[in-house]
Amino acid sequence: MKPHFWTISSVILCGAVVFLQSRLSAEENLGDGIRTPWKSEVYRMTSGGRNRSFILDLPRTVRTGAPLVMVFHGFTGSAKAVRELTGFVPLVEKHGFVAVYPEGTTDSKGKSFFNVDYEFHRDQTVDDVGFARELVSRLVRDLGVDPKAVFATGFSNGADMSFYLGAQPKPFVCAIAPVAGTMMESWAKGFRPADRVSVLAVNARRDRTTLWDGDLQNRDGWGAYLGTEGVVDLWVKGLALTRQDQVVLSPGIQRTRWFSGVGNTEVKLYALEAGGHEWPRHLGEKNRTTAEVIWSFFDGHRPKSH
Repeated sequence: MKPHFWTISSVILCGAVVFLQSRLSAEENLGDGIRTPWKSEVYRMTSGGRNRSFILDLPRTVRTGAPLVMVFHGFTGSAKAVRELTGFVPLVEKHGFVAVYPEGTTDSKGKSFFNVDYEFHRDQTVDDVGFARELVSRLVRDLGVDPKAVFATGFSNGADMSFYLGAQPKPFVCAIAPVAGTMMESWAKGFRPADRVSVLAVNARRDRTTLWDGDLQNRDGWGAYLGTEGVVDLWVKGLALTRQDQVVLSPGIQRTRWFSGVGNTEVKLYALEAGGHEWPRHLGEKNRTTAEVIWSFFDGHRPKSH
């Protein structure tokens, strides 16, 4: 994929800068869909004074009100790599959602990352939440995706980013699916969900990077972070989910679900006995891939009008 640059000119109007796009803001209504010059490519934008990029995957017809799935890469990873890793590409056309893979920035050592307050990134000022929010706003405007059906998933650092978006005081995601992720103590301390954000978490007990028991003493240098059960407990208690069921899906994969019986907000934890710090190919559910399970979860948490 070759980068596609947004062509931008600017004019000053009443002291404000108004940006005029010469190519990518045009739309043609096509029944309940939109014919758009956007296509599945690499794009660049400016956010917070920084040059940012992302990969976009579109179905052939983007339906008005289509859901948006944001997929975040891990530390030292890339949008291209996580796109290839996760398996959402064939699902975009099959289910009609839009997938976007944001690219992180590079730290002082040249390693790509999303800023979730790791100890060795405390000197970094990049606002990745702001970038994600601006990116969503742009796709809502230009592609007509549903702002109430925005979801976040990712691997490792990208999973932490998904948790971080869901933990915002005013989250713009309605469900998250972090794989091999956690919550840093710096922003998990005192956390209570501000909205009915549902969570599907995937963690391996033998993960040696995102430790199942966490690292509140910061022995590994990432910064203090919670264990898997501590993270889940924050969401379960914060969302007042009082009911629970548990099932062994296949040898070594156990799914625990917390819910309330009122509304469809829920927390699911897939606990993997085998494997390490990786994106698993499946989660033991009827031969479906991990991406298919995540999409099904997201689809179940779209606005009721759908």
